Amino acid sequence: MITLYVASSEPYSGKTLTCLALGTRWQRQGLRVGYTKPLGLLPVMMGEEVTDEDSRFVAEQLKLDISPSHLCPILLSEETCHMAAEEARGKVKEAFAASAAGTDVMLVGGSGSLLSRGSMVGLEGATVVEMLDAKVLLVCRCESFLDVDSIIACHRAVGERLAGVILNLVPARVKDRIRDDVVPCLEEMGMPVLGLLASDPVLHSVSVRELAEATGGELLSGEESAEELVENFVVGAMGVERALRYFRRTPRKCVITGGDRSDIQLAALETPTKCLILTGDLRPRHTVLARAEELGVPVLLVSHDTLRTVTTIEEMLGKLRVREPRKIAHAVEQFEANLELAKLDAALGLG
Repeated sequence: MITLYVASSEPYSGKTLTCLALGTRWQRQGLRVGYTKPLGLLPVMMGEEVTDEDSRFVAEQLKLDISPSHLCPILLSEETCHMAAEEARGKVKEAFAASAAGTDVMLVGGSGSLLSRGSMVGLEGATVVEMLDAKVLLVCRCESFLDVDSIIACHRAVGERLAGVILNLVPARVKDRIRDDVVPCLEEMGMPVLGLLASDPVLHSVSVRELAEATGGELLSGEESAEELVENFVVGAMGVERALRYFRRTPRKCVITGGDRSDIQLAALETPTKCLILTGDLRPRHTVLARAEELGVPVLLVSHDTLRTVTTIEEMLGKLRVREPRKIAHAVEQFEANLELAKLDAALGLG
């Protein structure tokens, strides 16, 4: 059995998506894949037990039959600070053994930064890697040459266990510089770079239903379109003529505006709009709802003002998680098209 610990130098770098993409790919190749995440941060019910939200989603998508306590043995909280390191390590070893039974490849999901997360219970990334005798895949955000520092620090922590590095969420404007400067720098230091993944509008989109959950909004229309994905956001706080110019050149968008701005709302509905969010707990006119129903555009009513609503959505996007199956399928395509996955297979002894 091969064990791969998927880690990053900072939170929200794409670890869960990477586990899903690799797990899906290896399952298609006929390999038996297992998964566990030693440390979780997002408690959620799974049957009658509590587990980590990301872990539950990975298990569901990969169709793994794992008990919640083995899927994620430790949920970080204030109480975790008082857990003895020996107890914490025992829980992780037990969960790993149960989850890995009968598998060819075992994926272990990291949490937060490899260098620090879990230190309170003696389970920082490097310790977990040694304890589980795992290879390491680093998935790191890369927006400039300064990100090299944190990548090198992670490499030093895991040493020869490093199987590969994926530079993720690379902005299009710096992609050439990252490829020409950062990649050679890392490779000169002995790090096998598997490739770059640019920031992807599909993977960074969000469903209307997720917007409703994040904002606490009431869905006034378009329930049948609640799974539609939104890629762009526009605040409709200007005059109609100026707003129309923005609306017409912004596809797959959500328009956020006051509930009393029926002029903006109707203008948005005449352009490629996936969702309207109306703020201030002000219900729209009947004509707006009727037109939205006719076009199948969801309308969300939120109680907060526009500024608070925009802030809530920005916070949500900053820690966006992949939840839709079509995103996962798209991610697998992007991984196979842009990364040297055969190099990873060879490093793991799967080639």
